[in-house]
Amino acid sequence: MKLSLCFSGGALRAAAQIGVLRALEEAGVEIVAVSGSSAGSIVALMVAAGWNSVRIEAFLRSLRKRDLFRLSTRPGLFSLDGVEAILYRELGRIGYQDLQRPCYTCVTELETARSRYLDTGDPIANVLASSSLTPLFSPRQIDGVWYIDGGFSDNLPVRPLEVHGYPVLSLNVNPVEGGMPENFRSLLMRSLMIMLNSNIRPSRERSDAYLEIMGVARMSLFDFSKLDEAVEAGYRETLAAWPDLRQKLGNPSVL
Repeated sequence: MKLSLCFSGGALRAAAQIGVLRALEEAGVEIVAVSGSSAGSIVALMVAAGWNSVRIEAFLRSLRKRDLFRLSTRPGLFSLDGVEAILYRELGRIGYQDLQRPCYTCVTELETARSRYLDTGDPIANVLASSSLTPLFSPRQIDGVWYIDGGFSDNLPVRPLEVHGYPVLSLNVNPVEGGMPENFRSLLMRSLMIMLNSNIRPSRERSDAYLEIMGVARMSLFDFSKLDEAVEAGYRETLAAWPDLRQKLGNPSVL
């Protein structure tokens, strides 16, 4: 089976997408094009570069909090300079022409709030811009334009994948958990999840199949201790949902 794959943002919750990739590899799925927002754009770029789930997981496990949380000299508390250095070290100075499949990175223009789906220029610069979750992280400037996290405007960027003509499987790692938040932190997290899920509704409807990983619902965005749990949730839930997903992907009119 051939399909296009869309990755939502979700910071370290994106580890669940690695479990999904492992399950798809075992099912013999061929991924022909990818797109992503925020952390999902980094996963998408690695898939486009030909990395398998094992290599992507190893990269994620190599990250440390100090790589993510370096104090910034620009607006925003922290910079992604540490992640930038690691990405260039692991991927090199690549261009889109060097990738094995089409890849689209969703970013949000800071001045206009519009989504843009980038597939030209420096792929690493683009995914860093897409991952700039302001005000936590600093905005990024590309060719004179300031960008922030792609998830703010389109956290499930299905639209650019439609030109390829293959069924689209969309992955969301930001489920909204039920119940009343117990404190300020949980209320803030719930509010963010509601915002992200509100802007994916049009994209979800454009998808041929959609998978929401419920096992990461209680995982905070930057909880390194939950990586194993997130990967396994993605793998386990994909296996359980695969018969239904396969039917929808094999018959794109089935929603």
